[in-house]
Amino acid sequence: VICPVQVSFFSTSPELSNKQRFEYFTRTIPSDQHQVDAMIEIVRMLNWTYISIIYEESNYGIKAFEQLQDKLGHYNICIAVKQKLTKDSGVGNVTTYDNIVLDLLTKSRAR
Repeated sequence: VICPVQVSFFSTSPELSNKQRFEYFTRTIPSDQHQVDAMIEIVRMLNWTYISIIYEESNYGIKAFEQLQDKLGHYNICIAVKQKLTKDSGVGNVTTYDNIVLDLLTKSRAR
């Protein structure tokens, strides 16, 4: 049986690192998991324990947010506000973005 190898030059989703599901998949760039780890290290280095997060409504943004949210809990870092931006930034109007800023301002201690 010949199994085709898949090589991606752009796929960064951590889900693709699951070798049981994607046995013949490989990539030439690292998983987004490294980006999540770097964000956590920055938050920890700055001694922040209460943060707000804005992320994109896309597979990339949602998965990264889920991983970030899970890992932040391991370090007792709380999320004050979490806001999801629509994937197509042209969809949101000024009021949408103003409301996000107002929501962020309700938690003035958050970083």
